[in-house]
Amino acid sequence: MAAKASVPVSGKRKGNVKVALNSNQVKSLQAGVHADTGGLYLVVRASGDRVWAFRFTDLEGKRAQMEFAKAGDRDSAGGDVLTLSSAREKAREYKVALKREGIDPRVKKRATAQGSKTFKEFAEEQYPDWCRGLSKEELSQWQRSIRDVPSLHEKKVHEITTEHVLEALKRTWTVKPVTASRTRQRIERLMDAAKALKLRSGENPAAWRGNLKHLLPSPRKLNRKKGHRSAPYTKMPQMMTGLRSDPGNAARCAEVGILTVSRSQEIRLMEWTELDFEAKTWMVPAEKMKIKGDLEPKPHLVPLSHQAIEIIQSMRRTDKYVFPSDHAEEHQPFRANALVGAIERTAVKSSMHGCRTSFRNWGADNKEHNFRREVLEFCLSHRVGDEAELSYWDSEMIQRRREVLQAWADFIKSRESGKQQAERKRQKLRLVA
Repeated sequence: MAAKASVPVSGKRKGNVKVALNSNQVKSLQAGVHADTGGLYLVVRASGDRVWAFRFTDLEGKRAQMEFAKAGDRDSAGGDVLTLSSAREKAREYKVALKREGIDPRVKKRATAQGSKTFKEFAEEQYPDWCRGLSKEELSQWQRSIRDVPSLHEKKVHEITTEHVLEALKRTWTVKPVTASRTRQRIERLMDAAKALKLRSGENPAAWRGNLKHLLPSPRKLNRKKGHRSAPYTKMPQMMTGLRSDPGNAARCAEVGILTVSRSQEIRLMEWTELDFEAKTWMVPAEKMKIKGDLEPKPHLVPLSHQAIEIIQSMRRTDKYVFPSDHAEEHQPFRANALVGAIERTAVKSSMHGCRTSFRNWGADNKEHNFRREVLEFCLSHRVGDEAELSYWDSEMIQRRREVLQAWADFIKSRESGKQQAERKRQKLRLVA
């Protein structure tokens, strides 16, 4: 079998030691690729052009070559001619940036050529477009997040490391854990955008899993002392009556969220394609589920009560989301505080998560049905049992959970009469008009 053709690479050796190029060879060597030291190569083309190249192993473990200048050219600042010694210095800079800072040489070269962008410049170019069509509050929250990390403002996007992000977040992490956590998520999105635009490379320095999670305390644990407001389950029928009289989409979303004891994110992002009206179920995709510890998220099948189906089917199908915001300019889901606002208007103090607590307490106290603990926990999409038990338990318990959620719906929300439905529709039409 014939051997594959390859570009010849020359480099004199003295014993086992490779001899570096000299300045005369730079001018006289024939066509080919000629090795120097430290990953530096001189590429001589048939045309006579002589180009400096740097060979390296990139951050993904792949071999790569980058040509960075012609021999004899001026440097990027218009200063010294790129002689052999200055080319070696450039190669050394690329090598140090790769090993110590995790910066791909190709990114460093591109950033140098473009002048790069500071974190603040890049952020102010990106997030206004992301906020288009959303509420004004979203834009102001982005602005506040950028203000909260002044130490990143003048850093070049391609130079930002985990240490820089850690330093920026520590100031507010334990004081305002929820706000700081959202700021981290926004920095992570900006760094992902920079990588997509090839302004940086490598791992995201603001990523939580496998990165900052090991360096900062959990924001949920820091915020746990405040707890979630929850109402006694005896107050839940009053809350649902109040929600029923509210004609807004947020109230409908909150109603179905409470009936299915789902989390705020899951119900706000409910899509028509996730629903099966014939089977009376809602399949919540894994990516919308809460991730706890090192467990991988799984899809969660939710049986729908008669009351939940009735509300869902009363919604107009305008796009993918079942409960689109009636305040955003475009088809967008509600923000979490919209559901909290709908609940607060009922004069019953609780949060969406607090309603899950109310359900769990109701189920534990319910002597009429004597529901099993694991069924109640499964309704809340909690995993019960140790690792060994979970490895054998793959039953969805769909029928048992259907009985529980139907009993919960019957307790907190009697089905509306035709007269009540007509009145609610009239209120909604008046609000739209």
